Amino acid sequence: MANENIFVIKLGGSNISKSKDDIFDFAYLAEFKKAIEPALASGKKFFLTLGGGFVARMYRDLAKEAGVTETEQLHWIGTTVNVLNGELVRAYFNDIADAGVYKYDDYYDATTLQIIKQLKVGGGGRPGHSGDVDAILAAKKLGVETIFSLKNIDGIYSADPKVDPSAVRKEKLSWDEYFEIIGWKDSHEPGGNYPIDPVAARMAKEAGLTFIITLGSDLENFNKALNGGKFTGTIVTD
Repeated sequence: MANENIFVIKLGGSNISKSKDDIFDFAYLAEFKKAIEPALASGKKFFLTLGGGFVARMYRDLAKEAGVTETEQLHWIGTTVNVLNGELVRAYFNDIADAGVYKYDDYYDATTLQIIKQLKVGGGGRPGHSGDVDAILAAKKLGVETIFSLKNIDGIYSADPKVDPSAVRKEKLSWDEYFEIIGWKDSHEPGGNYPIDPVAARMAKEAGLTFIITLGSDLENFNKALNGGKFTGTIVTD
């Protein structure tokens, strides 16, 4: 039976690390906290896993310029930046967050995942995928069936809207329909930009999990999705 008292959130790095001039956006975290306060007040708990954003891309590109070309090493750079972002978020939410960031092999070992206070923050796990996989692994440990993913786009489109102006946003997709949109990809390259990481999508399909994609900058809309209201975004489920 699904655990309805815990929300698993994947907070895309583009929401918190946006550019060279906006390395880490604490003002955004303040607004995010306001968005989840009603749920916190009702006793809900959160597992929040972080993406890398601009900083991850910056270090990846610096490494490439220095001659680092092995995919696994580039993945480790991104994974570790996710942990750094997690530490920053955990520090900001210190009053309600558990000590320590959930990271690396924590996602894969046999220990029980518990949220003692109201929020546990997760960083990167292992290389080879994005934080979407980390969110799935946490959800499975917590008995949660739905993952909320806050992106830099308001849902999943029939094609890349930056390339195809005729692309339309889909309100609901099956996992196979999603795979068709992304060309049946089965791997995630470092810095790859997918609405849902292809590795994570296959794991979610196999586990019977649901992803809800919303625009991270529209936290009022996210609050509606979180509380079961009508929202703008995309639900991917079977």
